Amino acid sequence: MGGVFINYRRHPARDAFAATLHDRLASRFTSGNVFLDVTSIKPGERYPNRLRRHLDRADVVIAIVHPEWVRDLRSGLDWVRWEIEHAFAEGKTIIPLLLDGARMPTAQELPRSIREFAHLQAVDDDLDVLPDRIGDPLQRSTAVRQTPRRPWTGALAIIVAAVAFAASALLVPDDIAVYAAGFGTVVLIAVMISVGVVSLARKPINASERLVHDFDPTRYYLWVGIPAGTFLVALTVAVVFSSPVAPELRPFLIFVAGFAILYLVFLVIRQYRAELDRERDWPARLPEPVRAAPVRRELERLRRKLATGDEQRIRWHVRHLENAADVLSRDANRGRWTWLVSDQPVALTLYAGWAAAIAGMTSAIALVIIAGIAAITAEAAFRRQRWVRQSLADEVHAQAQRILDRL
Repeated sequence: MGGVFINYRRHPARDAFAATLHDRLASRFTSGNVFLDVTSIKPGERYPNRLRRHLDRADVVIAIVHPEWVRDLRSGLDWVRWEIEHAFAEGKTIIPLLLDGARMPTAQELPRSIREFAHLQAVDDDLDVLPDRIGDPLQRSTAVRQTPRRPWTGALAIIVAAVAFAASALLVPDDIAVYAAGFGTVVLIAVMISVGVVSLARKPINASERLVHDFDPTRYYLWVGIPAGTFLVALTVAVVFSSPVAPELRPFLIFVAGFAILYLVFLVIRQYRAELDRERDWPARLPEPVRAAPVRRELERLRRKLATGDEQRIRWHVRHLENAADVLSRDANRGRWTWLVSDQPVALTLYAGWAAAIAGMTSAIALVIIAGIAAITAEAAFRRQRWVRQSLADEVHAQAQRILDRL
């Protein structure tokens, strides 16, 4: 949740008005949702960093325009102008507030980068009615965008598949092709089995995710992340040093496994820090495109936050999750190809390249087998994501109604 950012130029004649404006808006939207530099930045904090962070989070920017406002716009690094430029670039709502009889500037009077400012609807400086005239910025910010379509994914997957097929058919020697194709097919079968098992066990997996997402980040990674990482390391050691693995391949497998585990550790650390940030900045907007796991985590976070009694933030969080649930529901009703190219561009491209490389080294009968494996894998993944999204959307709406009934 971003709230309101007050853009103004410091001056003894305007500082008191800016402070009063902050207090009036804070009484309506809570202090955490209204940013004013002199009250929101603590002593010793780096001014540019905090300024950029709060401006990025804001949904509405109120620009206080005083009579000399145009004349005071400076060349070089001018924070007032930079904040407006950044707000335009990020698509934020900008509301000019005319102070002490100031008029709106014309486009010709403004720097080229903010000339659009001249065409905005302004409000006057009556603080008694200003919050109502601005409207509720928290209500505006609850919208969630639909998952974007990626029509280029299909063409990219075809190109990658064609290159992989030609390269494997022309460059791989016959004595190696048999073993390489066999290994590649085993990997595809393993992926198919994994996706199929996850799809068939979607209900118990969904129940388990509901349980673990109720943990705070520390408990989640202590009880889930560490055991999972330990199992992965143990499995890697068992596979690498088992008898079927040729000794000359073990260094390579150890390198690949070590790189994968290290990458996983960094992902865990990044997710851990992101969860701490979202807990501190609650409520915060969901990352887009919307996925089921973040929505479930935010639903559990909302349940925990009910004890705070902060009705304003709770209502915003409920509206935001309901909008996210609507997006999940619409995504669940998409066709197979639309889901594949929109949600899985990387997986589709890599899978197409891998399967085509195998096809370039095998016979026509093997091509039919590979196509069947790919179809079964895609169908199982499609059915699972559709069930998970629709089930979670229904759960969010049901929980949201219960929460609103309690407020």
